[in-house]
Amino acid sequence: MSSHALLSPSASHRWLHCTAAPRLEEGIKDEGSDYAAEGTLAHAYCAMKLKEFLGLPTDGEKEEIAALHEKYGTGEMSEYTDTYATIVLEKFNAARAVTPDAQLLVETRLDFSDYVPEAFGTADAIIIADGTMEIIDFKYGKGVKVSAVENPQMMIYALGAYARFAFEYRIDNLRATIVQPRIDNLSEYEITVEELTSWASNVLTPAAEKAYKGEGPQTPGSWCQFCKVKNRCRALADKCKAAVAVDPKLITPEELAKDVLPMVPIVKTWISGVEEFALAQALSGVQLPGWKIVEGRSVRKITDTDSVADALTKSGYTQSDIYKPVEMRTITELEKLVGKKQFAALCGEWVNKPQGKPTLAPESDKRKAIDPAADDFKDINID
Repeated sequence: MSSHALLSPSASHRWLHCTAAPRLEEGIKDEGSDYAAEGTLAHAYCAMKLKEFLGLPTDGEKEEIAALHEKYGTGEMSEYTDTYATIVLEKFNAARAVTPDAQLLVETRLDFSDYVPEAFGTADAIIIADGTMEIIDFKYGKGVKVSAVENPQMMIYALGAYARFAFEYRIDNLRATIVQPRIDNLSEYEITVEELTSWASNVLTPAAEKAYKGEGPQTPGSWCQFCKVKNRCRALADKCKAAVAVDPKLITPEELAKDVLPMVPIVKTWISGVEEFALAQALSGVQLPGWKIVEGRSVRKITDTDSVADALTKSGYTQSDIYKPVEMRTITELEKLVGKKQFAALCGEWVNKPQGKPTLAPESDKRKAIDPAADDFKDINID
């Protein structure tokens, strides 16, 4: 069995909507990134902290931490993984108050193949108690707020956990919890066993079987963001090009709101993917008629600062002529250094957050609407 399932739960939001995607993506290698490595390190810390509490071996986690900490470890990461461990242990203690022999399982491999062909995965934490079983997922990213509500990845994990442990405990409800501490996001969603298995039978399994066979149309949408073939998907390209194909020649506010603005994130995803793919193709020797590879702008760098300083000093220039004054690191860098909460406690009184630029958002956005004519925004430049 391969280390990656074709129909992975983490990609289920995509293949539930676009059942053609998994087979089109098959064989395309995942490119590692600093964000992925950072997430791997943070997850290792989370697992180690919980396992240490339970008295379990942590050799695997310590090995990952040793390999990644020097480059990616920060005070911020230590603080946020502490937050995760604290939340999990508080939930575990609450479960034990109801069920004295409740279990906390860490990094548990689950099989979903009864519902999704050849699918499997590893749950960050599972708390098993009579009545309710909880599946907890740690998210270290801060770019996108992740909700547990009807989250298909979490629902698939709940199915796998229920299938594995239902014989040991009486389980009526399953709770999915996402802990995303870098943006103070704690999201929970509870569903009955009957509701979950009904969803699996009517929605999940039929779509999974289609996706496994590569059947069904290519269906573009917001789920295209992390698709490996978004840069070559004809259906996505057609949808993006059609976004402004409206009459008359000038788009009305109604068309802008209904047809164009909802497509902006999808178009951005498509354009960035096309640019990256086209450059990679050209660099590999593929000829793109009408296009050529050129050298982009570069920045000159001093290779030996001591030698440059010595040469200028001998020519009569002073230290203040040669060197800039010491500059404080950015707030984000300082928070990473000492941790966000610790920085706020030490320095919060000297940090000011100015008024943000006005920006458009869907009505479903939880932020409060502002008056476009308000004096508070009259001097803000939106160019």
